[in-house]
Amino acid sequence: MGQVWTVPATMISIVDGDTFHLNLDLGWHISYQARVRIAHVNAPEISTPEGLAAKDWAATQLGPGDAVTFTSRRLDKYGRPLGDLGYGLKDYGAELIEAGHGSVMNF
Repeated sequence: MGQVWTVPATMISIVDGDTFHLNLDLGWHISYQARVRIAHVNAPEISTPEGLAAKDWAATQLGPGDAVTFTSRRLDKYGRPLGDLGYGLKDYGAELIEAGHGSVMNF
């Protein structure tokens, strides 16, 4: 199945409905800032009204400085960490779909 990385992170900014800029805590006082992509979901492009609505909805869920957990198994085709974003007891991807701002996608 391969390596799985689960790290605590801090939200820096929301790029769009399925992409975030996070400060990933790698341990041993080492952190890495990365633009990460949420796995298994697709939000509309930011250049569309639906994409702006998805980003606005994301901002109601998460904001700069919020503590999250990021779990990744690989990088996407653009070299971004691809994975699941947890906040509190919620899974961001599932919440995005349930709110009607994203669709299921297989990577």
